[in-house]
Amino acid sequence: MSNQVMHLLTRWQPLKDKHKWVLGIIFKTEGSCYRKAGAMMLFSDAGHQLGVLSGGCLESDIHRKAQRVMQDGQIRHATYDDNDEEDIAFKLGVGCGGVVHLALLPINRDTHYLKLDEVCNALVKGTRCVWAQCLSEGLKSEIEPFTVNSRTQLTKEQGNATLRVALQPPPHLLIVGGGFDATFVSKMAALQGWTVSIWDPRPAQARTEHFASANFIIASSDIEAVTEHMTEHRVDGAILMSHHREIDSKALAVLARHDIAYLAMLGPKHRKEEILALAGVNENDIPGYFASPAGFDIGGELPESIALSIIAQCHSVLAGKCPV
Repeated sequence: MSNQVMHLLTRWQPLKDKHKWVLGIIFKTEGSCYRKAGAMMLFSDAGHQLGVLSGGCLESDIHRKAQRVMQDGQIRHATYDDNDEEDIAFKLGVGCGGVVHLALLPINRDTHYLKLDEVCNALVKGTRCVWAQCLSEGLKSEIEPFTVNSRTQLTKEQGNATLRVALQPPPHLLIVGGGFDATFVSKMAALQGWTVSIWDPRPAQARTEHFASANFIIASSDIEAVTEHMTEHRVDGAILMSHHREIDSKALAVLARHDIAYLAMLGPKHRKEEILALAGVNENDIPGYFASPAGFDIGGELPESIALSIIAQCHSVLAGKCPV
C-alpha cells in the first residue's frame, strides 16, 4: 500500500472513532536520516501501523511508546540518536548516523482529530494545504493556505513549537494509449501512490481488465473528453504512448495548452518532429518539461524497464530535481 499521506489518512478516517489512535510525526532531523521532518505514521490500539518513520528499524519501539500515549492521552516526545551508544537507535544498529526527533500525539474527539480529517478531505479533493500542528499541550491545529513558498518547517514562539507541513495530493498522471506497454507504466505509477488516468479512443485498447490499477479510464473517443477530464482533475504529468500518429498529435495539441509539469512521448527524435508538426505545436511553447524520447536512458528494452525509466524521469521532474 502507498505511504502517501493522503492514502494513510483515507485508510484512517473511517476507523478514527473505532479505535484509539496516535500520530507519530518527525518534527526535526539532524544528519542522515531515512525520513525527514513531516513524515508521519498512525498507530492504533488494534495494531494498525499506517506509514513508515524509518526503514523498519524504529517502528517497534515507537509503537511501544505510542501505546503509552493511548493509555494516558499524554503527548510524548522521543529522540533517536544513531551516534549515541546508549541510545536505542544505536543498539538496534540503524546505521544512518543521524538524529530523529519525534512527537507522539493522541488523535481523538478531544484533540479534534488534530484536524487530520480536514486534511484528508482537502487532499482527496486535490487541494494543497499546509497543516500547522502545535507539538505541546493544547495541541492546537490549523489548516493554512498553500503558496508557492510553502515548505515544511518547525517554528518556536513563546516556548511552543509548531510544525508546519506542506502537503500536496499524490501526482496525477495521464497516459495516452491503452496498449500492453502502457499497463506497466500504469502499475508503476500506482505503486508510487499516484493517481492514474488512461485515454485511448480505440475500442480494443484501454480495457478495464488490463488497467485495474488505474483510477480513471476516459471512455469517450473524442479528444475533448481529455480536456474536460483535465478541467475537472488536476494533471501533473502526461505520457503519449499510443504508437499512433493521429492520436498522439491530437493529444499533444491539447496537452500543450495546459500547465503540465511533465510531458513525454515515446519514439525516436525524428518522430518527435513529425508529431510536433502534425499537432501544430512549437516545442519551445510547451510550458513544462518535455521529454522525447520519454524516460531516462537506463539501457532497458523490455516494457517493464521502459516504464521504470519513464516513471523515474517523471518523478524527478515533479520533485524539482534536474533530470539527467
